[in-house]
Amino acid sequence: MEFEELFKQERVTRKFSNKRVSEKILAGIIKEAQLSPSLLNSQPWRAYAATDQALAGLRKEFEEKTNAGETPHEDFAAMLSLDWDTFPSQNMAAMGASQAYFFRDKLDLFTEANNTMFNAPAVVFLTVPRKSPAWSVFDLGIFAQSIMLLALNRGLSIMPAHSMVSYPELVRKYVHIPESELVGMAIGIGYKDKGAEVNDPKFFPDRVPFEKIYQLSNK
Repeated sequence: MEFEELFKQERVTRKFSNKRVSEKILAGIIKEAQLSPSLLNSQPWRAYAATDQALAGLRKEFEEKTNAGETPHEDFAAMLSLDWDTFPSQNMAAMGASQAYFFRDKLDLFTEANNTMFNAPAVVFLTVPRKSPAWSVFDLGIFAQSIMLLALNRGLSIMPAHSMVSYPELVRKYVHIPESELVGMAIGIGYKDKGAEVNDPKFFPDRVPFEKIYQLSNK
């Protein structure tokens, strides 16, 4: 697929079909993503794929905790400040309002999809060492974007979501991640459920005006 076409079509999938993703394809995507750059070639990332019984067990306990209203306690919450600046805060507020507008009576479908880990047949959990500078989080983001673009290029769909790492102790339990690593992000990978209303293609939040995020200095 042409890169520009691939990049412009990148969208998240809120509900996957039950079609399985082969372990060979998953491994191939992660191996290619290793070409991502990192500070001083530190390559701080690790990728843990969960499928089949391991993912089913994790999903079950995740749904139980979510439905019980247990407060999320992601590993990164203690590492990165949640005190947002005005600019991103305004963008998030607009996102919340537009989400309610676009989903309308389907908002419960979105909540259900989120609570069941989007029915993803495979989830890749990304980590960095617990002893990491902020630069490693930047590198992890590059690695994650590489994984998502490579997955899309193979005809798969993706869903990056911090909600899937809300309870890191569950992730460690089922995916066998050591305490020495911070569980940073999760990416659902699979095939889109084309019949699911929650995958309505009309919902795509606007981007802020270009002039608000770009400035050229040449003198």
